[in-house]
This record gives sequence, structure tokens and C-alpha cells, in this order.
Amino acid sequence: MQLIVGGLLLTVVVLLWLPPLSELLCFFTRKRVESRPSRKGEVSRLLFVVPAHNEELMIGRCVRSLLDMVYPVHSRQVVVVADNCNDATARIAAEHGALTLQRFDPDCPGKPRAIAWALTQIDLRDWDACVIVDADSIVAPGFAIALGQLAPLNDIVFQPNNLVLNEFESWLTRLGGLLGRCRFEVTFPLKQSAGLNCPIANGMGIGTNLLLRDGWRSQSITEDSELYAIYTEAGVPIRHAKAANIYSQESRSLSEGATQRRRWLAGRIRVIGDWGGRIIRSPRMSWHQKLDMFVELGLASPVLHLMLALAVAVTAFLSLPGAMGAWIALIAVASLSGLAVTTIVAIARHPQPWRTLFSFVMLPAYAAWRVVVALGTLITLRDLTWRRTTRTAPA
Repeated sequence: MQLIVGGLLLTVVVLLWLPPLSELLCFFTRKRVESRPSRKGEVSRLLFVVPAHNEELMIGRCVRSLLDMVYPVHSRQVVVVADNCNDATARIAAEHGALTLQRFDPDCPGKPRAIAWALTQIDLRDWDACVIVDADSIVAPGFAIALGQLAPLNDIVFQPNNLVLNEFESWLTRLGGLLGRCRFEVTFPLKQSAGLNCPIANGMGIGTNLLLRDGWRSQSITEDSELYAIYTEAGVPIRHAKAANIYSQESRSLSEGATQRRRWLAGRIRVIGDWGGRIIRSPRMSWHQKLDMFVELGLASPVLHLMLALAVAVTAFLSLPGAMGAWIALIAVASLSGLAVTTIVAIARHPQPWRTLFSFVMLPAYAAWRVVVALGTLITLRDLTWRRTTRTAPA
């Protein structure tokens, strides 16, 4: 019995070591990644598409931030897709200066379908890239300029820094903000330097040559994770726009955040099921890229990694005799080294490091909540209904 328990714990330990192993490989294979120079005087033509379903609380602020960017007016356009709305979203977006497209198709709701429909209404040949911006977001004034630094954009996918707008509001938003800083300010630059594709999320951009050739390719509840798998398997570069910042509202309560986390986890698990075999067999990906992709899709949550590592360590120490249990416990805890280093670096660069560190007092409660949400997601895994995250009026 002890051998079976030991074998199971060792299997989990191996999985726990995949994220730090991928990061170590990135560190030792770093290289300088440079964008190809665009033609002199050329400015990237950027189409910003904002899918919105009943977003009257947020849409005005989002549109204003996009139109207030420091960027040539003739080289950008903001399009709001009011999808099956029964509020003032379309009117507010138009009043703030966005081109507004209204879609009414209650039998086919959802963000991916709204984007796919909108792209058929626009002549993509007029643009170099399409940037998808969530309606609860705002962008930094230099956002478009920073994206243009990756030019030419027509044949690549790219991802900016997705940070927390209300980071300093509470202990919960501070923890969410710190996780975002660890990911986008530390981990993503490391992946980029090793030549790996970065995962995509809010603010992702897709070159129009790709859209003209293949169209919009995802209809899942987590279209970003699916597109990450699709484009990486196809050998399309996904670049990190390290100087471009987009800010989203973090959930202000655990109940608000549960819907979003369930959708993300269920979507990633489904992508692994749909694309896992093709990723393993793909001749267009290095073995390191394949490893990192499975890490991102299946093992990317630092908090769940922490809880699982501690659970393995305690189980090994209590159920296995002598040195065997002690060694498995030690190796499990050591798998947290990469997470620890990333957190230390992010805290060292943080504008409010001490107040953020004090938020760690609530980490046990936050971790327990994440475990409950994960278990609930696994129980209801076949439920692929898209559910809108609760919005709160901006402060």
C-alpha cells in the first residue's frame, strides 16, 4: 500500500516540477528577440474590436481610453460590437465616438460568435492587426504605440500586459494584481526571451493576414486559450508586447470571481482534450514549446500549485516511513521555488510592496476558495454554458 501511495505522490511531484522546469529552460536558453523593422515612416494600422453584452456601466470608459491614445487618428479605428444587448451599451458607445455594430441573434450568443460576426462586417484589408479589448478594460495612453513596436504585425499574434485596474482596492484585488504582475512582468518576458509563444488573453492582437486567410477560428467559452493552442500548433509566432499595458477590473468579491475562474479552468481543460494529441504530434513545435504549452493550459494557477504541493508534502510526511516520505515532501515543497522567485521579483518592482505583502494574511482563505472553485468546476465540467461575469460600477 505504501508503494502505491508513494508512486502516486511521485507522479504528482513530477507534474508539480513541470512549471519550474520550463522556466529554468527559458532562463538557460535566453536569446534576444527583435522585431523586424517596418518601412520608414510607416505606422501600423490598428483595428480595435470591443465585444460587449449589456456593458453600459463600463463601455464609455473603455471607448474613451481607446480614443484618447497617443496615436494617429487615421491609423486606428474603435468598433464596439453590441451583442444581444437590452440596455444602453450601443447608444453610449456611439456617443463616445466608437463605430457601433449591433448584433441580435439570441440563439447564438457569446463573445466568440460576436467577434466572428463583426469581422465579416469590416474590410480587414484596411488594417494590419485586429486587437480584441474587453469592455470592462481601459488602455494606457501609449498602448497602440507599444503594440506598433512589434511591427510588422500582419502575420503574428501578440499579447500586451494584462494588469489589474482596481489593484489597490482590497486584499483580494491586491492578490489578483500581484499574480498579474508576476505573469506579465516576469514570466512572459522570460518566455519571450527563450523564443516561446506567450499565452493570450484580454488585449490580444491578431494579424489581419491570418484572419483573411483563416477567419476567426474559435467558438469556445475560453477563446483565448483555444486560439493560443491553434496558432502555436500551426507555428504562428505569439509575441509579448512588453511595453503595452491594458487594465481590467478585478472581481471585488469571491462570489463575483467564481464564475470567471470556473469558465477559465473548464475552457483550458477542454482545450487540452481537443488539442493535446495534435500538440504532441505537431512537427512545428519544439519539445520545450510543447512542455510549456501543457504547463500553461493545465498547470498555470500558482495558488492551486501551492495548495497541491503542500498537500503532497503533508501526505508524504504522514503516510510514508522514514527517508522516503521526507524526500518526497522536500521535493514537493521545492517545486514552489520558481513561484517564490517570481513573486520576490514582482514584489521588488511593486509600487506598494509592503501593503501588498500584508494581503498575504488572507492567502489561506483565498487558496481555500480557489480549491473549492476548482473542485466545483471538475464536477460540472460538461456544462459549457457561457456565463457573464458580474460587473460593478467603476469607482
